[in-house]
Formats: sequence, structure tokens, C-alpha cells
Amino acid sequence: MPKSKNRRKNAGKKPAAIEAAAAASGSAESATPKVGPVKYVGQVRQEARKVVWPGWSEVYKTTILVMIMVVLMGAFFFVVDWALANIVQFILGFGEA
Repeated sequence: MPKSKNRRKNAGKKPAAIEAAAAASGSAESATPKVGPVKYVGQVRQEARKVVWPGWSEVYKTTILVMIMVVLMGAFFFVVDWALANIVQFILGFGEA
């Protein structure tokens, strides 16, 4: 079987040795080794190099989309708030008779 199919077939499954070690230690956090601050910063930099930043066209499109959604959600919650306020005022108005 090719490696790629084998990798997909076993995706998400932990090897038995890791599961046994995690079960024996009580938590998965204690099974991971501690890393010093210098090594941690190095690992962070290494991961940051893998980041693929979006292009300007994608940034522009998503910014416009976010602005549209903010306006739509603002209008929605304005209408809901207005309706609930009027309903509450109507219900409380019964006591003034």
C-alpha cells in the first residue's frame, strides 16, 4: 500500500505506545517534554516561516465582506432590540390603566 493511502487511513489515530503512556501518566500534558524559552522562541520562528500570508486582493475582499456583515448584523440586532423594547412597553402598559 502506498504511504499516502496508509497515512490517510490512520489519520487521527494515536499509536498504542503514546496512548499507553498518556493513560499511565494520567494526562497528556505531563507526557510532553518541557521546552526552554530559547528553544520555544526558535520553534515559534520556525512555525512563523511556514505561514502563507494572503495577498492584497484577498485582504480587500474579506475586509469588505466583514464590513457588510457588521452592517447587516447591526441592522438585525437594531430591529430585534426595537421590537423587544416595544413588546415590553406594551406589556408594562397594561398596569397603567
